[in-house]
Amino acid sequence: MLARWAVAPPVPQETCQTNWVAGASAIVPRQVFEAFGLLNEAYFMYYEEMEFCLQVNRAGWSCWYVPESRVVHLVGQSSGVNNFQPRTKRLPQYWYDSGRRYFVKNHGWLYTALADLFWASGFVFWIMRPVIERKPDTDPPKMLSDFMSNSVFFKGG
Repeated sequence: MLARWAVAPPVPQETCQTNWVAGASAIVPRQVFEAFGLLNEAYFMYYEEMEFCLQVNRAGWSCWYVPESRVVHLVGQSSGVNNFQPRTKRLPQYWYDSGRRYFVKNHGWLYTALADLFWASGFVFWIMRPVIERKPDTDPPKMLSDFMSNSVFFKGG
């Protein structure tokens, strides 16, 4: 039902236009960098390529996914933030800071507040899933409380 708004939709099987690609696999024409500059240095890590692609798209350029290209991206190796193993550590502060910065800057405080509310509500249901299915909890410790304490409700915009 919410597939239209998926941040990371399934990997397409054919070349197609997309909203953003990971910075590790982006091939950017020089003219785009000349027009927009480099990625926003205000981000320590995460969301900078999403913002760059959003600004480029808003200016009329397009972003494409090309499955024939091959890139080795060791997802989360420098930060430990990935979806491949149970998370035993809390997410780093810059993960929350980057997300909040991206949403407030590009979509405004109200949109970000609503997104935070919907995320937190959904996560409350998500954390019940391992209990119901009798599976181990693989989420980082204190994910909900860390998210809420870093939301626009407590950190502003």
